[in-house]
Amino acid sequence: MRIYAARPLAGLTVALWLAGCGPADHLKIPVQQLDLSATAPGVRIQPALSGAVPEVHLDLVTLVGPARHHEPSSTDHATVWLVLDGEGRIATGGQDYEIAGETIARAPQGWNWLLEAAEGRTLHALRIRRALNPQDLAEFEKYPENNAGALVRKFSECMAYREAIKSPKTVSRTLLPENYVPRMALGTVETTGPDSVGRHRHPMLEQFFLGLKGNEINVLADDARATLPEFAVLHIPLGSDHGVEVAAGKKLHYVWMDFFQTKDGQEWLKMHEHIEDEPASQ
Repeated sequence: MRIYAARPLAGLTVALWLAGCGPADHLKIPVQQLDLSATAPGVRIQPALSGAVPEVHLDLVTLVGPARHHEPSSTDHATVWLVLDGEGRIATGGQDYEIAGETIARAPQGWNWLLEAAEGRTLHALRIRRALNPQDLAEFEKYPENNAGALVRKFSECMAYREAIKSPKTVSRTLLPENYVPRMALGTVETTGPDSVGRHRHPMLEQFFLGLKGNEINVLADDARATLPEFAVLHIPLGSDHGVEVAAGKKLHYVWMDFFQTKDGQEWLKMHEHIEDEPASQ
């Protein structure tokens, strides 16, 4: 097996592709390293794995203070923010929130956003935008409690769950439960090596992984293998038999992003057994 790395484009991104050596081993696992090195004051927007998943757009939005980013409301797509690193302020619906790394922010559909970093501060946030169809828009009316106010929460404060494909020492959390954004859910997985997430398939959904600070894992999909470091985004090839391995002395801590093709596909989430008491910290 060989790993090929494309050269950076305009100093912004590095796309890593794992390719096999023989004709039978053709599957590729796309991985893009996000660039958190900006130092010039202002706002920089860096697309991530463009075109990998239909109807979904990922962008790293970096604010080097003093800087502001206005995100207008939209009727045809939903927006979720994952704050990766740094600190700043986010405002929506007339409320201000002080935010720092590993925070999720989701506002009711149709609300504006303001992100701000003060002088001397830097804020890195992944913007996730999901296109909405007429059926999606109708779904918002079925769950008014999920769109009554903004959801701004540290990852560590989100509800824990168990899953059969993960070890007892693994801590998993649901960041964005189902029915906040139609056909979309987010969560985290955290453990230390040696450990693994068992192989499985889900042809009913598209999935991204986002490596959080300190993450260093191997992702397997059919016969392919790729490394996912911290602050990188990886696309799981649709329908592939995939899993995750973390070696001894290494850390596994990533966000999974599920984008279901239909509402019925959300039945997959019933595999998550939510719990009140999380496993002992590692």
